[in-house]
Amino acid sequence: MKVIVPLLLATTVSIAQVLPDSSKNQASHWLNPFNFNLASFQKPSQSFAPMARWWWPGNDVEPEELKREMNLFADHFFGGVEVQPLNIVIPMNEKTRPKVTSWDTPAYYKNLTVVMEEARKRKLIVDVTNGSGWPPGGPFLAPEDGFLSLEYGAVTVSGGTKQSIPLPRLPNKTMVPSRLQAVVVAKLSNDTDTGELVPLDVASTRVVTSWVQNDTLIWNFPEGKWKVIAFWAVPSGEQTNIAATPKQGPVVDHLDSTKVLKLYSHLFGSRTGLQPYFGNPFRAVFNDSYEFKANRHYSPDFIAYFKKKRGYDITPYLPANMQRKYNFVGYLNPHAKPDFTFSNQDWRLRYDYDITLGELLGEHFFKTSKKWMESRGLLHRTQAYGLNMDMLAMAGLASIPETESMLGSEAAMKVMTSGALLYNRPLMTAESVVFGNRAYTTTPSKIKFAVDKLFAAGVNQVIYHGVPYRYKPEKLGPEGWYPFSSPFIAGINFSSNLGEANIFWKDQKQVNEYVGRVQYALRSGKPQADVLIYFPFLSVEDMPANPEEILSNGYLPDVEGPLPKGDEHVNAAKVEWAGKIYPLINELEASGVSWAWVNDASIQEAQLQKDGRLNIRDNHISALILAYDSTIHLKTAERIRRLASGGMRLLAVGSVPTKQPSFLNWKQNDEKTAQCIAAALKGKNSLHTNDIGQLRAWIKDLPQPIQFKEPSSFTRQARREMSDGSRIHFIWNKSAAWQSLDLVLDKRYKHSYWLDATTGAIIANSSSTVSYQLAPFSSVLFYASQNSDTADSSAKASTARVNPTEAVLSLSNWDIRVDSVLLKNTVLFDWKSDSLLRFSSADGIYNSTFQWKQGSADKHFFLDLGKVCFTAEVYINNVFVGKRIFPPYLLDITRFLKSGNNTIQVRVTPGQLNEFIGKAKNGDAKYRQFKGKEDQIMPAGLLGPVLIRPEKVADSH
Repeated sequence: MKVIVPLLLATTVSIAQVLPDSSKNQASHWLNPFNFNLASFQKPSQSFAPMARWWWPGNDVEPEELKREMNLFADHFFGGVEVQPLNIVIPMNEKTRPKVTSWDTPAYYKNLTVVMEEARKRKLIVDVTNGSGWPPGGPFLAPEDGFLSLEYGAVTVSGGTKQSIPLPRLPNKTMVPSRLQAVVVAKLSNDTDTGELVPLDVASTRVVTSWVQNDTLIWNFPEGKWKVIAFWAVPSGEQTNIAATPKQGPVVDHLDSTKVLKLYSHLFGSRTGLQPYFGNPFRAVFNDSYEFKANRHYSPDFIAYFKKKRGYDITPYLPANMQRKYNFVGYLNPHAKPDFTFSNQDWRLRYDYDITLGELLGEHFFKTSKKWMESRGLLHRTQAYGLNMDMLAMAGLASIPETESMLGSEAAMKVMTSGALLYNRPLMTAESVVFGNRAYTTTPSKIKFAVDKLFAAGVNQVIYHGVPYRYKPEKLGPEGWYPFSSPFIAGINFSSNLGEANIFWKDQKQVNEYVGRVQYALRSGKPQADVLIYFPFLSVEDMPANPEEILSNGYLPDVEGPLPKGDEHVNAAKVEWAGKIYPLINELEASGVSWAWVNDASIQEAQLQKDGRLNIRDNHISALILAYDSTIHLKTAERIRRLASGGMRLLAVGSVPTKQPSFLNWKQNDEKTAQCIAAALKGKNSLHTNDIGQLRAWIKDLPQPIQFKEPSSFTRQARREMSDGSRIHFIWNKSAAWQSLDLVLDKRYKHSYWLDATTGAIIANSSSTVSYQLAPFSSVLFYASQNSDTADSSAKASTARVNPTEAVLSLSNWDIRVDSVLLKNTVLFDWKSDSLLRFSSADGIYNSTFQWKQGSADKHFFLDLGKVCFTAEVYINNVFVGKRIFPPYLLDITRFLKSGNNTIQVRVTPGQLNEFIGKAKNGDAKYRQFKGKEDQIMPAGLLGPVLIRPEKVADSH
């Protein structure tokens, strides 16, 4: 286990320390704690900029092009890259195929060295995936290095005599022999066997492995019908996907540390020549989510490990864990029923098996990976989900835990970020701005929506998914190769292509500068949560969206075409629980209360401080919430009872735990669990309620040094606390309306500031009650300091604010030119409604004139473009005013106005998708993946209304 991050330094650590130099190549230097420095906010180090997953077409890359692209990344304010070579929908010929499939050859490592050298020159970070394709493995592994699956063969026997029963053999397509693990006999509970869910009498179950000779069971069967079930450890045979090799190879067995070490020694050992770059610039090895293809994962030490961890022998109960494709990746899981059943308590047996499997994964893969890498100056970055396991604890076993945009709901994203908080992992990354069925829908505004949602969930390092190497086979259009949207395969349709082929590449630096400023703030100090909510599930998938959240499944209503209707799996238990827990979460958010999920292990380690707060690994929490669930670990319930008796704030909403999940002594332990929770609810600071009034009063009573003056349901936020008690709050307006936010500060805060990450502007406050005007979908950082702090005067912003409800002038008629199309004196309209512009991705140039009579000597006036699809440059009287790439499309135009006649020009860039759909409609085979997708056409152009608005009466700051 990694040593817990020490207490934050009392003084600010130099930003340069975040990126180690050649003399500081130990892993810990990537994770140095530091306090926020106001003077560094406007132009933070590039090490705080977003990174990008950089897809290579296998090894068909050229050194000079690699250098060029690395310098493009640096010039566009990327912080680094994650190199991911793969072979997916690449049009190859006899000349290119050998190069594409030459990953893991000296030529590949030579190319990777070129990247490392260039990254070191430009001070960029390089992460590398643990192999090519996914999941990790390759042809360099032997068949016996792959996963095992626990399989069974069964026969029905009529009892009453001693019999010799040949054990049923199982198909095995690998070269590795199947190995018998156990033989179990059990009586059919109703003497019938329909071949579906087979009922077994648990009292009759016997483990008869010792009666097996030469694969034959010799046993005296009592009367009745019996099942003889032989359990075999069988190689799963799972192979890597899309690896850039001549043939795929075994996926490494993550439950065997010796095989995991074999993988790393091969991929990053001395043969590769990568060691000189460990720690500078090579930061981390990345491992994607833990999704595999096995009926039931297994390891030779599983049964012994299970008995040690769970306290009983699982062998007689193995039949309850047999289910076709139980451990398959979710989208391939047919959701079959179990093969056998003992009783309605079988879920406990499956829970015990799952939690044990997760612990084995933690021992053999997570700890092994982390130890191997950190001892060499590297870090292990990973998405600690996919299997049924304690995901928060697994996040704690990573050097850098990661979540992803495609998990969907904010509640799902917060599983990993909560693990980072509870286990003191200072970096929390996200595979970002990726959504299914959304190729080429990504715009600068959508990027901002997506990353703001991640920031509010607790992410502090964005890793875009992603940027392809510039690769332009003849069979593709001028955009070149993008691995997740291709004319050669219809079923792949994922965002986002953020490389040079993207029409908005010219705006990427500005987007990245915004992200870099936010990430600088959110990597200072450490994350802070007021309350913890017990999370009762072992998987993150299938958490439905909160009705109040936006960008669910990556979909923007009124901007994008509808998501296709699919056969989506719905987890009824999660849907029911979410429907109850989300209103509670929304009450917390509206009141400005920060929250995180908590797992059993963390509650069991909690200590009660003198001030009544919980201390979990030096994280200080005001209260614990149990809500709408009936199950919790017995040890957790016992700890909650002790904490509540000492004065912990405990809130229980709805149903409370009355049982624990393990099969061992479940009746007695269920009773003990219920008694512990009942006792905890009698604590002096405990409340059990379903009343909304009581709930709101309880929330209001929580101690908060920075409070929302009024409920603000439009917000989502993330908080960081410095070692001196100063705070940073990231606050996101997730609504489409202008909002006013009012905060009340504790007297300890001597100075406070509003920080605009889009521009780097800083507004100093002079009161203990402060206000800020949030534009639709905008964000702001709030910094409250206990010490004096200074900022560059050039970063200070005007306090002038727009009045979003009034207009002094409306610009209704425009001349519009798009390529050869010229429209004169027309009102604004959506291009998708016009036959001439419906499939255009060319810039639109809008011209108009207006008369100006307003005096502006001591007043500010703002141009509000309304709805823009999707970026806009503005010129007034032939002078460049500014460019807006995401909402609000608002500019202070005071100094550009003149009395009398004024001209205005707005240059709008739409998206690319409409053009691609048009090309497919016209029969262009290079865009055939877009054929028949006219329902996906996006709005385009300047939609307005375009208004000139006055200044709002100044707020108090």
